[in-house]
Amino acid sequence: MKIVTKKGSAILDAMIAVALFAVFFTGLFALMQVGIKTIAEHKARAGALAIVRSQVEYIRSLDYNSVGVVGGNPNGVVQAVSSESINGISYTINTSIQWHDDASDGLGNADSNPNDYKSVSVYVSWPEHAGRSGSVALSTFVADFAVE
Repeated sequence: MKIVTKKGSAILDAMIAVALFAVFFTGLFALMQVGIKTIAEHKARAGALAIVRSQVEYIRSLDYNSVGVVGGNPNGVVQAVSSESINGISYTINTSIQWHDDASDGLGNADSNPNDYKSVSVYVSWPEHAGRSGSVALSTFVADFAVE
């Protein structure tokens, strides 16, 4: 039995195989790039979450009279703006602490002590890393047991 082949079919088969490999590896490379960017973004977000939790826990560990930003109202020991670097990523930490008047005991002039407790907001942001910038925030309340 004789096999009939056409001249040039081997070259055509090789070109098709190369094209298929190129499509496959281009897709694989694109998938790897997306994966690497996603991992880098999650790494940056994880660092920011660690910082924001740490900052809130630090504030909650302070004596009530020390809870406040330096030179702010309420005045305290916490810096309003600071920075920290984790895993080669620089983060900016913005902390806001304000008096809070609870409506349950009257508001404004009807309340003998309008400064019932303090609301704390911590906002951590990072510049563009792996193609994206981002931020996380956390808020809480801090109250003194002796007030009202």
